[in-house]
Amino acid sequence: METSALESTNVENAFTEVLTQIYRVVSRKALDIGEDPAALPKGQTINVGTKDDVSAVKKVGCCSA
Repeated sequence: METSALESTNVENAFTEVLTQIYRVVSRKALDIGEDPAALPKGQTINVGTKDDVSAVKKVGCCSA
């Protein structure tokens, strides 16, 4: 999937796809070793923000001095 952080094209879709693939790999490994997938340890939830947060970063820029 082609993405552009500069133009904000497909970035969210790519991020979601990566997370989905990671989840599938971890779930598959849990099944392979015989664990109950529902018993996987719960991690800490991280709020990555909203689209409004991203627009604020665009205005300031990542390398402003």
